Amino acid sequence: MGKDKLKLLIVSPDLKLMGGVAETVKLLLRELEGKVCIKSVFYGRRAFQRGLQCFLMPFIDLLLFTKLLIQKRFDVIHVNPSLNFRSIIKEILLFILFLSFGYGGRILVFFHGWEDVFFEKISSSSFFSKICSSLLNRSGVVLVLAGSFKEALVQIGVAEDKIKIVTTMVDMSDIPVCKDRGDFCTTLLYLSRIIVEKGVYEIVEAFHLISMEYPDLKLIMAGDGPEKNRLMEIVNEKGLNNVFFPGYIQNDEKFEALKKSCIFLLPTRYGEGCPVALLEAMASGMVSIVADAGGITDVIIPDENALLLDKISVQSIVDAVRSVLNDNEKRDKISNNASIFAAEHFSSAKVSANIYDCYQQLLKR
Repeated sequence: MGKDKLKLLIVSPDLKLMGGVAETVKLLLRELEGKVCIKSVFYGRRAFQRGLQCFLMPFIDLLLFTKLLIQKRFDVIHVNPSLNFRSIIKEILLFILFLSFGYGGRILVFFHGWEDVFFEKISSSSFFSKICSSLLNRSGVVLVLAGSFKEALVQIGVAEDKIKIVTTMVDMSDIPVCKDRGDFCTTLLYLSRIIVEKGVYEIVEAFHLISMEYPDLKLIMAGDGPEKNRLMEIVNEKGLNNVFFPGYIQNDEKFEALKKSCIFLLPTRYGEGCPVALLEAMASGMVSIVADAGGITDVIIPDENALLLDKISVQSIVDAVRSVLNDNEKRDKISNNASIFAAEHFSSAKVSANIYDCYQQLLKR
């Protein structure tokens, strides 16, 4: 593995799975190539598995990790859990395994997802709060995607100096940065899971009203989820032939959607971390209309590089979209500010460098 370079074990979900965690890990692996000796290992369900296989895979992986830790020694271990019931139960077993092999103080925990309801259950129980804080205090660094997440962990007893706030990352070289979007502001874009909590019904209802004023306007609802079929039915019932459901899009198809769209919609009440789609939209120069959820307000400046909804409702979305369409100066200002801000703060090179610095700190300890 090399004598001089930091020896790093990165634990992640199968990188063939959809989602921000896999995309972030892939970018991190690329940026760290040549800087450290990396062993990347999957933990949990694989992309091709279903049913009982998904349930059994973590237990099989624990045996494989045990064999790996017996055979090799690492300087730092990086794990990528989400703060929800299924992930935490699975990750605790692995965390305890790492501690039993003497890696206390040299584990970097990067929380990507954050489920508020689940955390409330932890924080309301002194027993579970103590277990959670005790384990995290035995790690080296805890990375979170929002200031509010840091405050919550501190409140249950996690040492404040262990917790650092980071963002997810985007590959700026892939993002199509378009200037003067005001000349072709004809397409709105939603790019996420199609679930109730992300305001998808409010988006469609709002677009129905907006399209009466702007008949040439289009809406792309990109993503998959349990509400997709019902939304398609509603769109058909309303006769909206300018709403499109391309499903989960990635690579060139996603970049093309970013290039031809001018407004990004994410009126979410879901426990967002730091949505990759939002960062990509900002990087491309789109005007993002978002809600105050998770780490979103940590990465935007309202009215400067994005618009923040005062509440999630059909009318608030209508008003926000209308304000963008009717004010070219406002649209251009937010668009330019967003792309500049994203390049300065969200690039994979910059975020990966921050994480690499955390590894170095753990190595010194």
